[in-house]
Amino acid sequence: MREGGEGVEAPAAWPFVGHEQEIAAFDEALADRRRHAFVVHGPPGIGKSHFAQVCRERAEAAGHPAARAVAVFAPGAPLASLAHLLPHGADAGDPVSLFALAREALGPGEEGRRYVLLADDLDGLDEASARLVAQLLEAGAVFLLGTVTSLRDLGPVAYRLQSSGQALRRALGGLSERQTGEVLHRALGGPVEPRTVSLLHRVSAGNPCYLREFTQHALAADGLVDDGEWWTLVSDVGASPLLSEMVGRSLSGVSDETRGTLDRIALCQPVEAATLPAGALEELERAGIVRTVREGRRESVTLRHPAHEKVLRSAVSSPERRRILGDEAELVRARGAKRLTDKIRIASWQLAATGSADPDTLLRAATLARRTQNFRTVRELSRAACREGEDFLPRLLLAESLYELGDLTGAWEVFEEAAQRAEDEFDRLLLALGRSRLLAWGFIDLHQALDVNARAARELREQRHRDVLTAARGAVLMAFGRPDDALAVVGGARTATDRAEDASGDGSGNGKDTAPEADCLAGVLGDGARATALVATGRVQEGLAAARDAYDERVRLDESPAIPHPVEHLSVVMFALAEDGRLEEAYKTGKQGWQEALADDVAGAEALIAAALARCALLLGRPVRARRWASQSACVASRNSFPGTLHTALALKAEAAALTQDLPAARTASAACAGLPRWGVFRPELPLGEAWSLAAEGKQHAARDMLWEAAEDARAAGHLAAEAHLLTDLARLGDARNAEPEMTRVAAASDGGLTAARAAYVGALAAADPERLQESAQLLESAGALLVAAEAAAAACTHWSQRGEHRHATAAENLSLGLQRHCEQARTPGLTVLGAAKHLTSREAEIAGLVCAGLTNAEVAEAVTISKRTVDNHLQNIYRKLGVRSRRALRAEYLREDFT
Repeated sequence: MREGGEGVEAPAAWPFVGHEQEIAAFDEALADRRRHAFVVHGPPGIGKSHFAQVCRERAEAAGHPAARAVAVFAPGAPLASLAHLLPHGADAGDPVSLFALAREALGPGEEGRRYVLLADDLDGLDEASARLVAQLLEAGAVFLLGTVTSLRDLGPVAYRLQSSGQALRRALGGLSERQTGEVLHRALGGPVEPRTVSLLHRVSAGNPCYLREFTQHALAADGLVDDGEWWTLVSDVGASPLLSEMVGRSLSGVSDETRGTLDRIALCQPVEAATLPAGALEELERAGIVRTVREGRRESVTLRHPAHEKVLRSAVSSPERRRILGDEAELVRARGAKRLTDKIRIASWQLAATGSADPDTLLRAATLARRTQNFRTVRELSRAACREGEDFLPRLLLAESLYELGDLTGAWEVFEEAAQRAEDEFDRLLLALGRSRLLAWGFIDLHQALDVNARAARELREQRHRDVLTAARGAVLMAFGRPDDALAVVGGARTATDRAEDASGDGSGNGKDTAPEADCLAGVLGDGARATALVATGRVQEGLAAARDAYDERVRLDESPAIPHPVEHLSVVMFALAEDGRLEEAYKTGKQGWQEALADDVAGAEALIAAALARCALLLGRPVRARRWASQSACVASRNSFPGTLHTALALKAEAAALTQDLPAARTASAACAGLPRWGVFRPELPLGEAWSLAAEGKQHAARDMLWEAAEDARAAGHLAAEAHLLTDLARLGDARNAEPEMTRVAAASDGGLTAARAAYVGALAAADPERLQESAQLLESAGALLVAAEAAAAACTHWSQRGEHRHATAAENLSLGLQRHCEQARTPGLTVLGAAKHLTSREAEIAGLVCAGLTNAEVAEAVTISKRTVDNHLQNIYRKLGVRSRRALRAEYLREDFT
């Protein structure tokens, strides 16, 4: 791992990214003789100077002479801004001769050229220089390229220069998240983790200067490190001294009285506008430092820029911080604390101000924070509540938050403490759910998780509570890739629709009424498992409807302990859409889930959805994108101790690397899987990474053996979706004849569009039927599986060529090449047949492929059930046709790729 502090610095001049429309507007203005000026405006740090320099360089590259005026803000000699551009002896007191001298000195020269004068900050021009520039503009002698911070607050000099109708003005905005990632990639010299890009974009709001300072500070503090795959943040983002100075300079005009109000907003935002001094609020709004947002009848005030919050908070002294937070807690409480988040904020402020708070207040606040998935706040508040009292619920909340944030050992210890404080049956139910989830998803121990569940089921008397445990048992089984077993447990459970129809039941009872909550728990835990199992066992249409219902119900529910993050349910929708042959829609759904997980800062959900996106990208045939998502998942899972998800991510990463022939990366990822637990909804698919790595090394026989074993595992578990995936890849690696009967069986039991397209391909490949291969390519393309579609079209091309049907072969080849353009330069055995292999017979192509895969002549003979002597003869014919004399030369020719 290379750390930021070890001689790695962000470059002083950062790459210029974006603003294509503004640059095009500048080019048009420069070419338009009716335009005399182009002025860009935007807040400090947004990149106006960099943009202006880029425009100047474009003008010079087009043959226009250019120069820069000097900004001089202090009173000085007349013409100080232009003195270096004017002839010696130019006199500001003689405006007529001065204009003539300036026009001659700054003239455009060649016909059709314009003299571009760059004035970075128009307000910085001295008065005499500004008058002269105005005269030159009016005469059309120069073209002014200027920058200003705000059109609203222009000084008289700048206003006069840009106010004419011949000036074109454009506002510069911040970088998008995609552009932020591009800037960081180029500045740091390597790829950057998507989560890191999102965090830095969020805190900088796309301001390039702020982004640079946050990045440089993180590098210097070893908080931004290169882990060999990409740059990733491993600590919170802090503000550099220069950024603090920049923000301080922007606040220099704020009065001392208003500064206290500003500190209060920075520490407590959003702050109700009615509680702020009117004069201070008006001053801050006028300075553009804060924004006021109306929410119903309330107006709330927040800082306009997130970077200001970082800087201002760090500048407040500890005593002053405690005073402000204590006062704000009392003020919000006195005004009724009506918002959902008010109780959370009061408890957090009290805790920060005094180190303690009322236990009931802390518990209510922690419970509310759990409803917003803010597990860091849950951890802080519930831990404080545990210090103040001996109750069960704070410990349950603390244990759950520790699990969600990756502290598995700490979570188990706190569950043990909670067990000693459980008061009633519902407490014991929640405890069993929490423990079994930790064991199944955290420690990856199926038997212990089921044992905890079974023991609790024997102890609990209420049927509703046992129903919850039944739903949880189904979820645990599905988490280990056992859909048949899961469906046997939860297949007959009431669905979300059933519960909606029963919503009018009275649910009455003695004492604490837990019936409605238990019913919700049973539903949210069982529905996701049932939907996943339905899709996995081939009932895709039913599973898709169930997955959507389960996700919708999960989103509607109030948060409570033992309920998984909504993203887990969204990943089921993703799975169902993929199996229905709607891979692009599945990928977009996953991107939505990634944003939700990132916004909630829930590590487990981030790792899970990133792995799901990696798998979906592989199905789409985009290995580069898949590798990025797999690396993201592995990074989060490794950092937060989620070994099951880590294994999934590394296997996906190995497969993605192998598909792009990056053998060292594929071997490294495969080796890292050793010793990790086999876990996950797609547990039978885990060997795919190592199998494709073996295939990339030419060991197709070993790869197929591994995949057959995995397919048997999937069949035993009833996981038809995984089995179809594995059988398809077996066909892709040369065993279509043996895979076809099994694929036919799977397709007959599934109503999924993706399985149908796969079955059509495997059957056509086994039959060596070019017409059917062409049709299967179109089916796969419609499903979004572009890489396999390209392979199907390539196989069709080969068989058409061998039949002498060259027109059909060309059409198939063109289809395959067109599809490959979307596959990020993936290289697979199924694509190599477009090269040398199309000159061979089907038997010769088969033998050539096996030889290139590393098999000896005797092994080839055994594989295709012919004699070794026949193989020798075929091999000589292959050498002759391809013009080679050795196995090495054959491999080089046969595996040559041509993406032109």
